[in-house]
Amino acid sequence: MTAGQPRASDLPEKGHCRLITAEPRTDFRTLHYGDDLTTAHVDGLTDFLITKLDVLVAASDKDTDARRPAKALRALVHDIADGLRHGIRNRNAIRPRGIDAVWTLSYQQEVRREWNRLVDLADRWRDTSDAYRYAPWARIEHHNPETEAAAVAERAAREAAAAADEPEVHADRITRAHLDALHGFLKKHTDRLLGLHQAGTEEHRAALALEAAIDMSRDDVHTSLTYDTDIDRDLMDRRDSWNRLRHFALPWQDDPAFDTALWPRAVYVPLRAADERLPAQGQIEEGDRP
Repeated sequence: MTAGQPRASDLPEKGHCRLITAEPRTDFRTLHYGDDLTTAHVDGLTDFLITKLDVLVAASDKDTDARRPAKALRALVHDIADGLRHGIRNRNAIRPRGIDAVWTLSYQQEVRREWNRLVDLADRWRDTSDAYRYAPWARIEHHNPETEAAAVAERAAREAAAAADEPEVHADRITRAHLDALHGFLKKHTDRLLGLHQAGTEEHRAALALEAAIDMSRDDVHTSLTYDTDIDRDLMDRRDSWNRLRHFALPWQDDPAFDTALWPRAVYVPLRAADERLPAQGQIEEGDRP
């Protein structure tokens, strides 16, 4: 092992990453909740992105199309990071003071939303050789364990009520045959609506808008199937896009061609990260620092 290289035992398992910062005593675990997010997490991920973008800027000529996107993304990263730090400071300031729950929720939502935007950008580099240094980055779905438990209970109750005898399919079992059957059913009805109403009328515009929404949802599912992954976030996105497309068909349930067996409801419950079963990550030894 050469100097500066991490030992194999220090590399994270799939889905587990470690953030190395200038402070050797700062240890992080993969984040699950927005309320655990700190400015140190934001600084680490922002530094990773800016470092990558600076390389692109330096490698391109001034005032070229190769440099402009990198500089634009650099400005976007700083803007998102500034918003995140602002939201975290406000969230931390109001929680101990017992300020109205509406304001607390507003800041929690801001922090979660902006963090997820930053993670979406960083995901493009997740497979690079040095990515392990700069995580944990992961999309955050819940503010804290209480909101997660409430969301899980609400979803279970809603799904139980809505799916008494309704066919279901796991998100990773949706096929193009499912997609073609549902999209074909919907297109038959939007084409009929467009043919019934004259261009320029409100009815025709509404049908055009519905057709556009259907096509966008169809494209989301098609893209997910084309670039298939086993990543929780991608499968949850596929579930949501598919179920959104299904909902467009509900007004035509009285059509004899309406058949939920051909387009079953998608379900997907992601596994919690395995590191919950692991002890807290220890400090990285000095000899393993790059």
